[in-house]
Amino acid sequence: MATAQPQPTKYQYSKPSLKGKMVLNTEQAKFFAGNRFDSLMTALFIIDVTSRKLAKNLKTFDHKAVVDAVSKKIERMEVAVRDESERMDTLLKSLGIKELAGYSSPLTREFEITSPEIKRMSSLLQAFDHLIIQVDTAWLHEKIDSSEAEEFRANKSNQMARLIRSLVGLGQSARAKAYASKVAELQEDIEKAEAKVSAEKEEREAAGHIEPDGNADALDSLPEEAVA
Repeated sequence: MATAQPQPTKYQYSKPSLKGKMVLNTEQAKFFAGNRFDSLMTALFIIDVTSRKLAKNLKTFDHKAVVDAVSKKIERMEVAVRDESERMDTLLKSLGIKELAGYSSPLTREFEITSPEIKRMSSLLQAFDHLIIQVDTAWLHEKIDSSEAEEFRANKSNQMARLIRSLVGLGQSARAKAYASKVAELQEDIEKAEAKVSAEKEEREAAGHIEPDGNADALDSLPEEAVA
């Protein structure tokens, strides 16, 4: 009787990652923290892994150009949020307001950082959350009226939604290029990332997580345009 031959073990490439955690207080920031953040993380991972591996296999593919394009999109929103936050900080200090508003139902989101852009976007979401807290604080102190505060929240939320939609769109394009390239390892990496995100979503739902409705799903309803 023939002895069964052991199956060869496929080499597993070791990939680095960090544990990430966000605590978001405002409804505007929480809106982006569930499935929308999943879509964003998957897109950023696919953009990173696809551009690196295509650059390795195709000398004509410019990895740096892809990284720079993503970075510039994120940077525009980073600058907008930072400038507004500094303006609000100056206003609150001039009014003698030192304590920021507290919130009844903050959301904690844990995630895996598999590319620098994911870490950067999580920091941006937390900065966005802080900016909305500043606006809410000024509103509660009657230094900003309700309509002005609501308009500000809506405008900044729309800017964030456009940025995320744009990055998710780039991820979808990168995914199409990955599958067109016929690079099996690249397709396998993408499938693993998508399966992991899907499993985490199921875990959140099993734990009772409910996606916020918001006014409308800005990722689907807003036109694509530059964040300004």
